Amino acid sequence: MDTASFARNGVGTWGLVAVALGLVAVATLVPTAATMGGRGTPFWCLTCGDYALADALANVALFVPFGWAMARTGVRPSISLAVIPATTIGIEFLQHSFVPGRTASASDILTNTVGGVAGMALHWLQSTIGESGERGRRAATLYGVVLVMGLGAGAATQAVPRPRTLRWTQGGMASRDYVPFTGSVRTVRVDGRPIALDAWTEVPPAETTAIAVDLVSGRPDTGLAQVLIAWMPSGSGWVWLEQRHRDLHVHVASASDGSRLRGHSEWLSSIMPALAGEPVTVRLVVRRFWYRIAVMMPAGEVVREVSLSPEDGWRLFAPLEREWKERLTAALAVGWMAVLLAPLGYLASVRSRSATVVAAAGAGASLLLLPVMSGCAWLPPSGWCGAAAGFLVGSRGRTRRASGGASD
Repeated sequence: MDTASFARNGVGTWGLVAVALGLVAVATLVPTAATMGGRGTPFWCLTCGDYALADALANVALFVPFGWAMARTGVRPSISLAVIPATTIGIEFLQHSFVPGRTASASDILTNTVGGVAGMALHWLQSTIGESGERGRRAATLYGVVLVMGLGAGAATQAVPRPRTLRWTQGGMASRDYVPFTGSVRTVRVDGRPIALDAWTEVPPAETTAIAVDLVSGRPDTGLAQVLIAWMPSGSGWVWLEQRHRDLHVHVASASDGSRLRGHSEWLSSIMPALAGEPVTVRLVVRRFWYRIAVMMPAGEVVREVSLSPEDGWRLFAPLEREWKERLTAALAVGWMAVLLAPLGYLASVRSRSATVVAAAGAGASLLLLPVMSGCAWLPPSGWCGAAAGFLVGSRGRTRRASGGASD
């Protein structure tokens, strides 16, 4: 290898480390708003928080590229194993000391380190599989099965349950996390029928449940307040409304709530009236894999509709502030499918070109069958584009690696 080629490879290798660190910095060191309840997670608590599992998995995934990039540099593993925890400790120190809205925790240090080590192991596994086409075939088959099962489990986790009975209660009580709601709920209608608060009410067994809530807005300067909650017989909430400043929060239950993953929490920013006492109507139409929220006020109407397909698995994990989440929904969905399909393209290409074609056909057939089997929405064009792009990039990555090895 000549000097120029060596220099290019060195810049490219350490450039990947820089990119990985940049992603980590953007995800961890950008200031955010205060936590919802106004209190942080205790530093030494490893399982605290409503989204403890989602945050842990996101923290692991965040450091996988960094560990993988460090392993590619050729430095001794002992050095990488020292750099990874040192990096996450430094980030937690900056969060605690200088970054508004961020909370340092031992859980973040632990899960980031696990992710970095997993990234190092991923590079070793990539090299091992790349040495044998048969290993690539077996790995592609195993990954394909796990991928389909994971997508199916993700869809089931996001499904909205269908309760037979509900008990509706109005918010208003003060607690550690909430202030009293200064407005009032006037009427609640389920499928057009007025229902009584604080009493169990049967829900008609239908594919769609339509809810209409007429309320009087509260003061927008009091903090986070519960407006209305629909309780299931299990003691968990099925739907609840909250107001924080002029933002309205609508949460629809799913299995993700009990798993400490992120579920269907929709924040409609700055839509509540600026003054207390204004009439507001919230209409919520819910199906198993779809819901529609419409908020009607004297100033106009705001509508949000969510249809859940395989590309929406990122919603279970993404620890983003609500404003960024709204803006990046399409990009996150495309990126989610690309990240999931890229390893399949890489592993299949290790075997042969024909194996790559078979894997692509199998992945496409599975994505078509999944909505039929689970009942979730069809994968939209954006999801197909993300899946195809990820698969192609993964398969081309193997080709480029092989070509680079040959030229060396």
